[in-house]
Amino acid sequence: MTRVPPLPPPIRSQTPTKRPARPTTAARPTRQPRQPRFRWLGVLTVLLAAGPVGPLPASSLRDAAGALPAKLTLTWFGQSCFLIETVAGTRIVTDPIPKGIGYELPVGLRADAVTVSHEHPDHNNVGLVTGRPRLFRGLTADKKGWAKIDDKVKDVTIRSVGVYHDDKRGAERGLNAVFIFESGGLRIAHLGDLGHTLDDDQLSAIGSVDVVLIPVGGHFTIDARQATRVIDQLHPRLVIVPMHYRTAASTISQLATVDEFLVGKSNVRHHEGNTLPLTAIKSRPGAEIVVMGFR
Repeated sequence: MTRVPPLPPPIRSQTPTKRPARPTTAARPTRQPRQPRFRWLGVLTVLLAAGPVGPLPASSLRDAAGALPAKLTLTWFGQSCFLIETVAGTRIVTDPIPKGIGYELPVGLRADAVTVSHEHPDHNNVGLVTGRPRLFRGLTADKKGWAKIDDKVKDVTIRSVGVYHDDKRGAERGLNAVFIFESGGLRIAHLGDLGHTLDDDQLSAIGSVDVVLIPVGGHFTIDARQATRVIDQLHPRLVIVPMHYRTAASTISQLATVDEFLVGKSNVRHHEGNTLPLTAIKSRPGAEIVVMGFR
């Protein structure tokens, strides 16, 4: 029998097998840091421990001088004449005063608009205001009706509500217009020479207000007792500013002083100077009565 020789051993390659090169540090993909698990649980725990979050107290919103940031500025020149100025610089003058009633007239009084509640001479001296302001008269040209005003001057909305200058539906002193100004979250009602308490329709038309400028001197307008009743009707949220009363400068002797209106009332502040900053933030439990200076 023929013998088969054994197979030779397999020939190994003389070329060494190359292993794949390990990526250098620069070529390795950058690992993203792992986010701690359940981090949101820690945040939630802190929030719950802090308790319910509510409106910031007024004290925390005060500036370095301790005053709340003003949304509007109110300046009184006497009688029923005010300058309302917004943070944007819009200027509205109400019932501009004439010479001869005791008050010093402001020089160079500039405004974007002027409102006139009625056409009596101590309320309609529109020439006091310089420039070319828009003029809003509360009454029609014949003084027998009310103008319907619902307009906007820059960042201030202006509207009017018809009322009377006396408690006999205008038979003695004619008509009067209430003007409502709204800007920066504040609503101001200027009552002009209101001569009576308000009925339901008038109250509804005026609506909710933050600040009321109200006559209190009597004779030509509501007196202290009626003014108190009107305040109860309007229930202003923030500030009550008396106007149209006898001051040290006033030469209209028929007017009573503000003192009778203040009798028995709390939350009264006598403000030095004739400029009052107003803010929409309520810092007192009730409306504050602010007796302003006229210069």
